[in-house]
Amino acid sequence: MTNEAIKELEELFIRTEEAVTTFMNMLQPKIEGANDEYQHLYWHHIYEEEEQRLDRLKDLLPRVNHYVNNKEDQSIDNLEFIHLLQDISLEKFGLHNFEEHLDLALYDDSTGEHGETLRSMRKMAEADYKRIKVLLNTLNEAYGGAANRAGSVPTDEKEHVGDHLKLGKFSNEHTIMNEKPIIPGKKKLTVGSLKYN
Repeated sequence: MTNEAIKELEELFIRTEEAVTTFMNMLQPKIEGANDEYQHLYWHHIYEEEEQRLDRLKDLLPRVNHYVNNKEDQSIDNLEFIHLLQDISLEKFGLHNFEEHLDLALYDDSTGEHGETLRSMRKMAEADYKRIKVLLNTLNEAYGGAANRAGSVPTDEKEHVGDHLKLGKFSNEHTIMNEKPIIPGKKKLTVGSLKYN
């Protein structure tokens, strides 16, 4: 069971590596064509986080592949294997960030040149994030919680964090996935808002 989970994680990380590379290629022209320092910093920051994640994935994939092909090394007594499980746990957080970065890009380009590709990657990232949580739960059950790692739980999933600091992404998911998103800070005009203003 655990070998199937690790094999599935390998496939997920390969898919993610390809998507991150595509996304970074989309971000380069945004950085180069930024109209001001704010835009330059905004896109550069997202690019840099994804670049660091890509570096981690390139390090992680051969290690995951080793354990796919060497089931006998999957042991609670193998410190390198435990480190791998913890690194996988951190990549769960990276996948959560990737999903949010895609959302941010969709605010900027939902109907533009890359809108369809961004929506497709966003849908994939969301499904993969849900799946990686299940796979990590399986590995934690099999190895006594060894895949838990500090810093691997996003703010949106922490119990001690107030709801006002969490994203309501599930309530506006339809808007992000299927329509041009409402840009924060811009009001939608309705008959009621015109009548009472």
